[in-house]
Amino acid sequence: MDHIGIDVHKKDSQIYILAEGGEVIEQRIRTEPERFAAVLGGRPRARIVVEALTDSEWVERCLEGLGHEVIVADPNSAPKYAALTRKVKTDRRDAHALAEACLLGAYRPAHRPHLRPATAGAIPALDSGHRSV
Repeated sequence: MDHIGIDVHKKDSQIYILAEGGEVIEQRIRTEPERFAAVLGGRPRARIVVEALTDSEWVERCLEGLGHEVIVADPNSAPKYAALTRKVKTDRRDAHALAEACLLGAYRPAHRPHLRPATAGAIPALDSGHRSV
């Protein structure tokens, strides 16, 4: 199974894929359902870790709709950054740390009681939880 970390931001997201065969794939995409579908829609079922942020709810549902297992991690969880050295924080390093945490199980799922179960196969519209500035 592939293990993927995604550092989600309002406009762009950084994806870091640790493929089952050892291949590493990095890509920066627009934070849009169509872009997630284009990059991750054709991939086999993967485990994906994203941090709990404002946009993580619709991103989680989008990725689940593509057939992936999605874990929304507590952004204050120290274990996911345990393997990193003390370097300057970047989106690439954050996505890499999330992918490593996914592989090692070194994350703490976020407590999100307000979420209702997602409908399997549904990809929400951009305006469901996504706000433009």
